[in-house]
Amino acid sequence: MAASALNTTTVQYPIWIEDDKIHCDEDGLKHHMASNLDYNENAAIRTARQITEHMNLSLEYFWSAAAEFMNTEALRVILQTIKHSQLIYLISYQGGVWSRTALYYCAVYERSDVIAVILDCCVSEEECYQLLSSITDLRERLTPLHISCTRGDTESVRVILNHVNQNMRYSLLGMANVRSNTPLHNASYRCQTDVMKVIHESVTQTQWINLLQQKGCAERTVIQKAAYWNTIPTIETIRNGVSDDEWLQLLNTPLPDRSASSRDYHNEYNYQQATSIIDELRAAARVKSAILIHDNTGLECYVFSLHYIYKANGL
Repeated sequence: MAASALNTTTVQYPIWIEDDKIHCDEDGLKHHMASNLDYNENAAIRTARQITEHMNLSLEYFWSAAAEFMNTEALRVILQTIKHSQLIYLISYQGGVWSRTALYYCAVYERSDVIAVILDCCVSEEECYQLLSSITDLRERLTPLHISCTRGDTESVRVILNHVNQNMRYSLLGMANVRSNTPLHNASYRCQTDVMKVIHESVTQTQWINLLQQKGCAERTVIQKAAYWNTIPTIETIRNGVSDDEWLQLLNTPLPDRSASSRDYHNEYNYQQATSIIDELRAAARVKSAILIHDNTGLECYVFSLHYIYKANGL
């Protein structure tokens, strides 16, 4: 983007953007740091030099380096010295082959501190929501929340959800990637149960049930995806967060037709496994024996335990 489009002909700030590059008035940055941070002059100059090593990089590589290496206070200085209109352009810029943004790299490197610094620059919840709902990776159509949930980065998930209101959270959590999976789908099949608990705490119970029932890849709900991949702790987490009636409601959602998941790896085995697990859970729920019993030996012990429950109830 040309500098003229953002009115940067007069340098009011130590750092500005021109032709998709970050430029720096090093003396101005040193002065800003010396006057606004609790650093002595030598420390300010040293930190300024470290920052300005990144200044001639494109925006994509700048954010990659910032997310991986940069001290958050140094980054805060940079963002404070950029005009707000340019700052939003800097943060939301989609660069490279896959159009990845600043928040993509922050989520990948699990830098919840950097995510917080970036979102703190927004002037409203709406501006935060605009950044967080933007696609950070064109190929997979991922939002920052998709990435953080997949990686089990509970702190980044908290930071993201705490910067927007409840309705905005619900909207972010319902966004689907290129495979139709929401952030909750990704957390469930990766068995990121701590992330699931953070999500549950951030929404109403009605919203939680709606998210659990939203269909993702191959038309599967969250619990069906967990059964498909045999992530039993995920199923336990879901069960512990819903009432008996809600649990039965979730289990009674019909499994998708097998043809809907024909391209999945080990499709036949996994489909039969999912059907078996859901049937077992549904039967247990109907006799008010929905407590999940299992140990580290996995599915066979888990199914055996449920059969034991059935037998104890005369089934």
